[in-house]
This record gives sequence, C-alpha cells and structure tokens, in this order.
Amino acid sequence: IPIAAVIHHGIDLDLYRLGPGDGGYLLFMGRMCAAKGVHLAVRVAKRAGWQLVLVTKIWEPDERAYFDHEVRPLLEPGDEMPAEQPLPRRVALLRGARALLNPIQWPEPCGLVMAEALASGTPVLAFPSGSAPEIVEPGRTACLCNDEDEMVAAVGRVGEIKRADCRSAAEQRFSLARMARDHERLYRRLLEERDPKPDDQPR
Repeated sequence: IPIAAVIHHGIDLDLYRLGPGDGGYLLFMGRMCAAKGVHLAVRVAKRAGWQLVLVTKIWEPDERAYFDHEVRPLLEPGDEMPAEQPLPRRVALLRGARALLNPIQWPEPCGLVMAEALASGTPVLAFPSGSAPEIVEPGRTACLCNDEDEMVAAVGRVGEIKRADCRSAAEQRFSLARMARDHERLYRRLLEERDPKPDDQPR
C-alpha cells in the first residue's frame, strides 16, 4: 500500500499538563500482555528499587492468563495490584510519575502513551521498537534501552532529563493543531495531484 504521509497522533495538551513528577513511583500504562512487556516493567522497577504503578486492563482470557503466569509471581505482599483507571486518574498518575516504563516487545505503530507522558513532563524509558525512536529523543526526553539491564541503569539517570523539555517536545510535535495541519496539508496535496492547475492559473 503506498504511504502518502506519516502523521503522528495529536493529544489534548490542555488535558495532559506538565506535572512535578514527585509521586515517588514509576508508571506502566498499557494492556496486560507480553507484547507490552509488563513483566519486564515489574522486574525493572524492583531491581531499581522503585514502586511501580500498573495501569492496565485485564479483561480477556489471554490477558488474565499472562498476568497469572508471568506477572503475578513477580508481585510481593505490599505491591500495588494492577488496575484500570478512569481518565482523570490516569492523567494525575502521568503527572506524578518519575518516569514511564515502556519495555515494548513488538513494533507498535504509534505509542500514544509515550506522547501523553511527554505532555505531562514525564520522561520515557523504552525499548527502541516500533515508533519509539520517532516519538522520543534519547538524552532529551527519554532513554532508549536495548535490554532490561540498560533500563534499570536508566532509572538512576532519569533525573538528568528536564521535565520542561519533555513538555516542550509534546507542544512542538504532538498537539491537536499540528495533527490537524498535517492532515489538511496532505488532503490539499492529494487534491492538487488529482486535479492539477495550469501554471498560469491560481490555485
């Protein structure tokens, strides 16, 4: 299929606002499945010595099976159990997180949660799969880690990333207005290619 353009998602920057990151926890937000690397997020947080908040749904049988066999055995008494959260709570958790863990295990086309984290000022620690290298900037808004060991080490360096830089990147690259302009530009180009005007006529 010919690709006419790559247009990244836009997010509501009035909803996702810059947060202080003072909640004292790392955050995972996504589906409960192996492709999202939930078990790796748990292991990274434990090895780094940080509390991990798991925001995830466990509805489907395969999600429940993955949780029971791969994630639940890693949790200890006192660990927060994973739970799905309403939007206002998810926004608040993003604003308070020290970092978002995204040990993705598949070439995800667009990791929207990474853009939401940046808008909240929250650095992203991710594996360089799928769209991650397009969404985050290593050293400025994120750490792209090749394996679990690198992600554990990156947790200790996350304070070097300025939350204001994360927010600035989101404002420049992931606003709703930018997404709308990109679509308008694409539609206009496609229309002009279909119905070109002579050079002596105004478009």
